[in-house]
Amino acid sequence: MCTKYFRLSVLALGMASAFSASAQSSDGERLKSLEQKFGQSLAVIEQLQKRIVELEQAKSGGAAGAVASPVVSRVETLEKSVAELAVSASKGSTDVGLPLHGFLDAGYASSSGTPPAYDKSGFRLGTFDIYLTPQLGDRVKGLVELAFEYGSDGGLGTDLERLQLGYVVNDNLTLWGGRFHTPYGYWNTAFHHGAQIQTSITRPRMIAFEDQGGILPSHTVGAWATGKIDTSLGRVNYDVFTGNSDSMRDGTLDYNASGFSSGTPALGFNLGLSPKSVPGLTFGLHGVTEKINSYDASAVFNGQSTLQVTGAYAFYESDNWEVIGEYFSFNNTDNFGNTGSHQSSAGFIQAGYQLGNRMTAFARYEKADLNKRDPYFSLMNNGATNFGSSYNQSTIGVRYDLDPRSALKLQLEQITDEGNANQTVNWVRAQYSVRF
Repeated sequence: MCTKYFRLSVLALGMASAFSASAQSSDGERLKSLEQKFGQSLAVIEQLQKRIVELEQAKSGGAAGAVASPVVSRVETLEKSVAELAVSASKGSTDVGLPLHGFLDAGYASSSGTPPAYDKSGFRLGTFDIYLTPQLGDRVKGLVELAFEYGSDGGLGTDLERLQLGYVVNDNLTLWGGRFHTPYGYWNTAFHHGAQIQTSITRPRMIAFEDQGGILPSHTVGAWATGKIDTSLGRVNYDVFTGNSDSMRDGTLDYNASGFSSGTPALGFNLGLSPKSVPGLTFGLHGVTEKINSYDASAVFNGQSTLQVTGAYAFYESDNWEVIGEYFSFNNTDNFGNTGSHQSSAGFIQAGYQLGNRMTAFARYEKADLNKRDPYFSLMNNGATNFGSSYNQSTIGVRYDLDPRSALKLQLEQITDEGNANQTVNWVRAQYSVRF
């Protein structure tokens, strides 16, 4: 394993020295130096590759056809990228283009029982996600995420899920402006719309995206400060943000890209600690508050609530384990019907265990106790959707990585939903997801 990390370090140093040399000389000398450095780096990599193969064969008894580990596969992909850069440099071009990535998935779902009308059985086209990370200077950077996905009615929707411009003040602070994933808990900022990067097929329903059943604003248009500070206890991670308050339109949250009408902005924070004493663990607190105007299907105003959420979260990762838990406590106020404050709660815990190099088994339990007298939730549970209803769900599944960029997933669910007449519905879901 040490040789693998050493190999990555040599590759990174080779690339860094090549780019450094190219930046300090004339065009002709820069290209010549860059090509020479790439050649040296690739020669070292080739030697290390041979040595790693020898070590792995010795470890496995020299068995032919042994499957390479995910780390080796990722390094081979990186080597290919370096080779392509070398070819580009040899042709007289130092422009490597705009960093662009993509994600797509397709799947199948089948249920027993009577599921809600918006959740159907059958084959499904998932999300085609275009992900760009332009670096506009030493301190200025961007992030753009454009998603194409089909809704439950079969219509194709296009959404600019994220559009962020950032400025790196220093190692401890980065400022962002635009549309971003609301920074609460762990999951919402760790996993985006590309399904391949998360272990399970689905997100926990309580933090699903707004148009897929989520009861929390998963996107914000505004400003966000994020960073980290090293202390004697460990690394402190922080997020502070403000932005447009959401609206609720026919039971679905709307992030209000063009401004808000409730009179006050959204505010929130996320504070976490990664203690030195327990490597791989992060835990913390989070909170969000905003005034949300509600409108019916005819765009007629029908209520206003103050959303006030506080909670806690934890994330743990080791060589084999991945554990995520989040808790949300609601203390919402009815500003229109004057019914006072209403308390609710929701939370989930998911654990995954890696079986060998490619397979991960996972399980999740989630539960939401949502007050039916709270207009924030009752207006979500409007017949067309039952997003704002209490439920509990158990999920088990397995993920198999065909290679570092593609995965097959199988997931079994059992859901009891108050908004679906407390019926218990069982689901089988399968998904093939890739990134490129």
